[in-house]
Amino acid sequence: MAKDILGEAGLHFDELNKLRVLDPEVTQQTTELKEECKDFVDKIGQFQKIVGGLIELVDQLAKEAENEKMKVSG
Repeated sequence: MAKDILGEAGLHFDELNKLRVLDPEVTQQTTELKEECKDFVDKIGQFQKIVGGLIELVDQLAKEAENEKMKVSG
């Protein structure tokens, strides 16, 4: 009965019987979302490193191609 009244007021007890403002399900979803966001940011960082390496490689190949053009025309 008391839990129902507190629940209606937006207050909940966690597994340690501490009074919480957020519903435990919302707290769990928030934690999961935080972890997913961290994983996403890590993957974006890896992607940026890979793309950065690719750009450097393409730039190097473009310079070599330009040097070969200069040799042929010169």
